[in-house]
Amino acid sequence: MKFLKTVLILFILINLAFSQFVDMTPDSTRIEPVDSLKLIFREGVRYYNQERYWDALNVFEKFNAIPESENHLLSASGLLLIKTYLRLGDLDLAIQMGREFVLIHKTSRYLDDAEYALAEAYLIKGMYSESIFHYLNVMQSTNQERLRFMSKQTLETIVDLFISTEQLVTIIENNHEDFHKIFLTLKLAEKYHLDGDTRQAEKELRVIKGMIKGPYFNNEFVRTSERLKNRAQEKVYIGIILPLTGPMAPIGNNILNGVRYAIHQFRANSDKDITAIAMDNRGEVVESIKKVEYLCNNPKVRAIFGPVTSENTIAVAAVANQRKVPQISPTATSSEISSLGPYIFQANVDFENLGRFLGKYSNSISKVMTVASISPADEFGKELTDAFCRTVDERGGHVVSQQWYHGAPEELKYQFSGIRVAGLGISHKILEEKIEAGKQKLLGYTLSDSLWLTDSIYVDIYGDQYRIFRTDSVYVADLKQALILTGIMDSTEFLIPKVDSLEYRITSIDGLLVPAYASDLKMLIPQLEYYNLSAKIFGSANWNDPEMLKKHPMVSRQLTFISDYYIDKESRFYKNFERNYSRLLESPPGRFDLYGYDTMRALLSVFDESDNSRETIRKKLAQMPTYRGICRDISFRGNRPRVNSCAFIMKMEGGIAKPVAVIENGDLTTYTPRY
Repeated sequence: MKFLKTVLILFILINLAFSQFVDMTPDSTRIEPVDSLKLIFREGVRYYNQERYWDALNVFEKFNAIPESENHLLSASGLLLIKTYLRLGDLDLAIQMGREFVLIHKTSRYLDDAEYALAEAYLIKGMYSESIFHYLNVMQSTNQERLRFMSKQTLETIVDLFISTEQLVTIIENNHEDFHKIFLTLKLAEKYHLDGDTRQAEKELRVIKGMIKGPYFNNEFVRTSERLKNRAQEKVYIGIILPLTGPMAPIGNNILNGVRYAIHQFRANSDKDITAIAMDNRGEVVESIKKVEYLCNNPKVRAIFGPVTSENTIAVAAVANQRKVPQISPTATSSEISSLGPYIFQANVDFENLGRFLGKYSNSISKVMTVASISPADEFGKELTDAFCRTVDERGGHVVSQQWYHGAPEELKYQFSGIRVAGLGISHKILEEKIEAGKQKLLGYTLSDSLWLTDSIYVDIYGDQYRIFRTDSVYVADLKQALILTGIMDSTEFLIPKVDSLEYRITSIDGLLVPAYASDLKMLIPQLEYYNLSAKIFGSANWNDPEMLKKHPMVSRQLTFISDYYIDKESRFYKNFERNYSRLLESPPGRFDLYGYDTMRALLSVFDESDNSRETIRKKLAQMPTYRGICRDISFRGNRPRVNSCAFIMKMEGGIAKPVAVIENGDLTTYTPRY
């Protein structure tokens, strides 16, 4: 049982018990008697959303102590109190408060949410029958499609993995609600069919046929009846390891929402019975290892999705590869992950590929030949910068200066001065080459024939002096003056200072790589302007900050950046997706929702009707045709095995970041909008 409890914090939707409450309103529509009451309540909500659960608990406990006659926020605060106890891991109090809420607040608009939280608390404690009862209550009574959808998915997972056929029969016999009996009997029929006893499965359906009313169960009944006509198909699971609690919970939960929607779409259009098992690693390495070991031990789990960070992904990959279970991470970026073995895939473009692809574009399209870089001295900065510079070097360019910084780039005088000095040195070298070429031209003027008076210029050279003859005058000059007087060079070309001065604009460096973090930009951009460099700027997706770039048009015009994602929010393709997604999940998709959706859809694309073994999934992922998603394209057939080799090259146009080219399978190609 102890081992199973480790698994209980798992399942799809456990995060919704911890969803944020941005805008909770009281049940009553009457005027609030005390304005300060609502202000304090909002403070508690803010604490909860910021994961300051002890502070939130203090607020909501005080609210619950206020008599109902004086407290128009009683049910709202009661629900948040239940969810706060759940967040803090006090399951007994969460259950106690949940049961009281269900008994007392029967007309509350938050009744379904409270019952859902109660169901999850029972699930985590391993009290499956009680959990099933409350999930069914939610399905029966809620008018929230999201809650019904999430409850159904979780119920199916519990029944399939944790409830035996005999236990399910007992639960049905002890249940008196028709809705409960019908739903559970449909699941019982599926279990009998899977066990090979299709005759008993058909018998169970006949028992409930007369009880069915309404379109929902009619459709479910027909679907189950059709399944019984075909060979029993074992349910296949994809294990999900994400941070559903802890500091990274918002990212993990958003990714999981996208995963759920992808599976929902897949199941609606496919006969394959594939479900997700979501497990919470809390963003910790040890928890990640525990979860992947459990998933690998279950033969029904055919692939693993996640985790989020590179550190956790590496820990999971070591186990998954050893156990020969394909693993795909939606967000890990370290360049070393795929080297851990043939079962490990990265849907994100890693640092090395980001640098390589950007270097290829800068040289092929932007014609950059001399480059400098100023980068954070960490894994992100070093891997991306090294790959960029190596690519430019391989293609005949030259890296003239690499500068690094630690921490926040508040003052980078030393680094920018180093780049300027390198640029100044190049300018002097170019000047020297021009002067030498000019000397050869001057020498040519001394070789004019005896009829030089018909020529425009004739030159005599005496040591360091040049006598320049024109038809109407003679000049004696040094080399510099001679080059200017003869028009071989312009006077402005000699204005390069011997000692660096910020008044002199460095034009001799073609490209400047700045793979900054988003939080660094507000410090970096003013310095880029101040240190007077005319180089084209190349960066990572962190530069995708249109509002900030609008304030710095010069930098915006110079900028090109690479991104693993692009969301064309004006396309009909995206608008249709957003409308359907928002209807089911009750919130529009963000970037991480789309990461979860696209990565899961790519993974699901290799499942078919025949062989869905772990080994087959691995082989098909490696050879998967390019998946074209809502925000990213995914292919593992590019320059590096099992690492996504698709990306977008972006520029700012009219204050909006738009693709000017794409990378597909490691090759540059034109961008084609999806309408």
